[in-house]
Amino acid sequence: MDQYFLHDRSVPEPEASTAWFDYAERHGIDVPRAISLWEDAATPDGETSRQAVAQAGIRILVDQGGGAAA
Repeated sequence: MDQYFLHDRSVPEPEASTAWFDYAERHGIDVPRAISLWEDAATPDGETSRQAVAQAGIRILVDQGGGAAA
């Protein structure tokens, strides 16, 4: 299962996504782009999107399979 951190505090995914979309709105990121970045950030290959999301103080540890987060 993926893990989400907001300013280094573990939070449930809905809280992290709310923080992301609030940040995106404040920084002029349009909704389709914000959704695309958020969804991609939760994939193993989404490092570039995770870096974008990290600008909002959100860190996503993606489950690489086998139950352990990377």
